[in-house]
Amino acid sequence: MPYFNNEGVNIYYEIEGTGPDLVMIHGFASNIDDNWRATNWINTLKDKNRLILMDCRGHGKSDKPTNPAQYGLKMMEDIIKLLDHLSIGKASLFGYSMGSRLTLNVLLHEPKRVKSAILGGFALSDEPTTFIYETIIKALKAENVKQIKNPIAQEFRRFAESRSGNLDALAAVMSAYVQQPDDMFTSKAKIKKNLRKISVPLLTVVGSDDFIRGDKALFAKLVPNACHFQIQGRDHLTVVPDPKFHMIVKAFLNYVNKT
Repeated sequence: MPYFNNEGVNIYYEIEGTGPDLVMIHGFASNIDDNWRATNWINTLKDKNRLILMDCRGHGKSDKPTNPAQYGLKMMEDIIKLLDHLSIGKASLFGYSMGSRLTLNVLLHEPKRVKSAILGGFALSDEPTTFIYETIIKALKAENVKQIKNPIAQEFRRFAESRSGNLDALAAVMSAYVQQPDDMFTSKAKIKKNLRKISVPLLTVVGSDDFIRGDKALFAKLVPNACHFQIQGRDHLTVVPDPKFHMIVKAFLNYVNKT
């Protein structure tokens, strides 16, 4: 099985298909198989794209440190190191949920490495996020689901358990958001300023019933080459395998790969 090492942490990855390079980054508590293979994404995209799929640290077949210092921007660095490991100068990135946040990190910190970007199941919240992160951390550390009162935190815990996730490692992922906030997102004014700097084609897609807070169309409003789609009647989980989501992404990549 292919791995690369980033400062002592082994990161698992797979390559499928042929064509322009597309790095695919899964959501929180998920992995390559659950986010991309079981939902038919790999079969949908591999005919016209070289898919580079990674299990983020703390997830899947990658190492799972339990120290929050091993997460934060180190998760973004794993993406850059994977590109370097495969001798890829620039690639398109496709993230879902947490993977979208990581994709956005790469866009803002290492823009020269990104040809285009797709952000699925993601929005930048207008409200302080520290409270919900801390609530999810407590839920992941709780002895059992019955102790969790917050419904969103309860869903995070149930999903993590359903994917056989390492709860201590996942709590560390969330703890890093609180302990190591990214300077790019410290204020609304800074967020808007940074988004306006993005020059590559950008696609955002969410389900109309997704629980994520914030302006779901914000990227399309601020990024010059961005577009946004909402898929009616789908939530954070059910939108992932939806054929309409697949169709939108295929059309976007066909456009990007021809330019």
